[in-house]
Parts: sequence; structure tokens; C-alpha cells
Amino acid sequence: MARVEVWETIQTFQIWPEMTFFGLDKNSAHTFKLPKSTTEGIMRILELGGDKLQTDIQLNIGGKYYPATARVWRGNRDRPRKLLPEDLPERIGIMFTWSAFEVTIAAIRVALESAYSQVANGEKNNSQTATFVHIKNNQFSIIPS
Repeated sequence: MARVEVWETIQTFQIWPEMTFFGLDKNSAHTFKLPKSTTEGIMRILELGGDKLQTDIQLNIGGKYYPATARVWRGNRDRPRKLLPEDLPERIGIMFTWSAFEVTIAAIRVALESAYSQVANGEKNNSQTATFVHIKNNQFSIIPS
């Protein structure tokens, strides 16, 4: 009998990349906030919470893996830095960021070339989306469409 492995994944989601996604904002952010519906699942799968507010992830773009970071963001900065389970109803979420990884920045710009070109020219991106598929553990695939 074949060996079978089953793991938890989060739901697939699609975004329309804009300035912050491509690092074209004033902070050169290269980031985006994930849909709120994915927060609890990603926190559980990536073991985020308590003192662990970020972790390394891998983005599969065109069949190759590139480094990035998953980070907890908080809407209320008056709260203590340590994230507790009772904080989940508070305004928190997950961001993916890759500003520290030039190779990832370049791969995303190439994969989403049409969207990048529009946004870089000051236009609204209406040509290309990025579909994020959770593969397993800390691996996510970006599928341009």
C-alpha cells in the first residue's frame, strides 16, 4: 500500500498587486496583508504567536523557491509586543514581505511584469493578478494570471 501524508493548508487567495506589493511606495515595502480569513490558519501552521511574531517562508515562483518572511501585524500598538491567544479578536493579521531579498524582488517583478509595468507608470493594475496557494508548511506558490 502506498504511503500517504496529509497536512493542513490554508485557503487559496488572489490579489491585485499594487504599489506596496512592488516596493514602489515611499517605504519600498515589498509587502501585502493577507486576507483576514487566513490569519488563524497561518498562525497555527507557522507557529506564530507569543514571542514569535515572524518566520521565514518560501515563495515558489515559476518552479523555483525564493525567500520571504511572514510577519504578524497589529492594529493596536498600545498592546504589549507579546501576542497572546486572547489577542486574536483584536485587529491583527499576517503580512508577507520580501524587501530584504533582492532575488525575490526580481523574481516577482518578472513573474508579474505586466502588473509591475502598469503600477510603475502610475496606473492602476488591471492586467494581472497573483494567486497564492499554500503548498505545505512554510511554502507558498505565486501563480500569475
